Amino acid sequence: MRRQLKSMGLSLDWSREFATCDVEYYHKQQQLFVDFLDKGLVYRKNAKVNWDPEDMTVLANEQVIDGRGWRSGALVEQRDLTQWFFNITDYSQDLLTLLKR
Repeated sequence: MRRQLKSMGLSLDWSREFATCDVEYYHKQQQLFVDFLDKGLVYRKNAKVNWDPEDMTVLANEQVIDGRGWRSGALVEQRDLTQWFFNITDYSQDLLTLLKR
């Protein structure tokens, strides 16, 4: 990817590049998640998802076109899966108040 971007003549500061597979990056992301978990800001529960049985993956609503997966064309199923959610509703009024400033 870097080679392709350079061949297009893009002037990028490569010293600021990072890779999400780098342990230094994902360790910080994992620690942030653990901090959220410790503070009660994330929780798990079952919820419906769009399931593409051919690709065997969850699809966002925007990836479902006329009831079919955008990539495979397979009929999308609704499945209950355990997922993580951010518990931000407790802070919604604070966020709205800050946005009005």
